[in-house]
Amino acid sequence: MPLSIPIHLHDPDSPEEVVLPPRLADALGFVRRAIADCERSGIPRDTTLAALMVELMPRLVEAYGAQGVAALLGRLADEVGSGGPPTVMLHGHPRRASAGD
Repeated sequence: MPLSIPIHLHDPDSPEEVVLPPRLADALGFVRRAIADCERSGIPRDTTLAALMVELMPRLVEAYGAQGVAALLGRLADEVGSGGPPTVMLHGHPRRASAGD
């Protein structure tokens, strides 16, 4: 089952209804404030990005399974590699990682 992670809001002309995770705006606010705190503290951008990835990747794998995350990253890589901004919006419900993932 696909992930339910908005990577970038979809095309507003699309007929699809976007269902965002609960309290996404609150979570984005916390993350953006943390990033701004790092910037104000003089932490290099690359270090902040590395720290975000270190925290994000294991949490994604735990929540959605290795294969689900690999599929997400593959789709994202295809979109970024095509030269445009990522527009992928994966629908469905998150699933727990199984022993086979």
